[in-house]
Amino acid sequence: MVKAQESNPIRLRPTTEKSIGTTAFFRNRPLYEVLFSELKSLGKPHYKILFHACSIGAEVYSFVIRYALGGYISDFTIEVYATDLEPGFVEYSRNGQYPSEILGGMNEDERSFFVLTCSDVSVVPDLKQAVTFVDACSYVDFETEHTFDVVLLLNTLIYVREDQQAVAIDKVSKYNESILVTSAFHTNSIECDLKRNGYKPVTKQQREIHDAWTDRRVTETSSELAPGIFANWRLPEFSEIEAFEYKYGAIFRK
Repeated sequence: MVKAQESNPIRLRPTTEKSIGTTAFFRNRPLYEVLFSELKSLGKPHYKILFHACSIGAEVYSFVIRYALGGYISDFTIEVYATDLEPGFVEYSRNGQYPSEILGGMNEDERSFFVLTCSDVSVVPDLKQAVTFVDACSYVDFETEHTFDVVLLLNTLIYVREDQQAVAIDKVSKYNESILVTSAFHTNSIECDLKRNGYKPVTKQQREIHDAWTDRRVTETSSELAPGIFANWRLPEFSEIEAFEYKYGAIFRK
């Protein structure tokens, strides 16, 4: 496993008239380490993975990098797909070129997957080829004949209304065979939405995952919502409140 010193992620905030694509490379390292541990324990030789709301691809590429650095290729292979509501975000992801400032949020091993191109950096060709970016689509409307072992809905359900969250999770569950990864959602209904579809929380390192959402952790509570956001994105200090396994959870397994 990776033991190198880890740096705080550098926040990226691409926007369009309709969407906010807040993201970062290596935004939550504990989340991916627990996810890889779960995949290893499932014992399959190959996994298909789908990222919804991938923004400009930072978290998708981070996932593949951590897979490579963790040595999991000797345990299982992965097939990664990703999409976003915004066509511009999908195209940006395909290009794989980012401001050089992102390197400040990485350790030496992670930086080795990027090459300098003038004032920007680009992901190395092998990394770019490891991900298939699907044409833009909303996860609420997404249709597929394929199934995926893992589906990720990270920091995106706050941008839909509570009834749309229910619809989205119901639809995802039909093509998601094993693990759903989600964070930032309607906490009052998330337990019901997940239980209805047979998901149970994975509580391993739950506090560490919670605390690693550094851009969402707050010291002062607030329920104020900006236009276009329908649920509170803020995370208070971790505590074992009622249904904390769901409300503060991120990895859920069928």
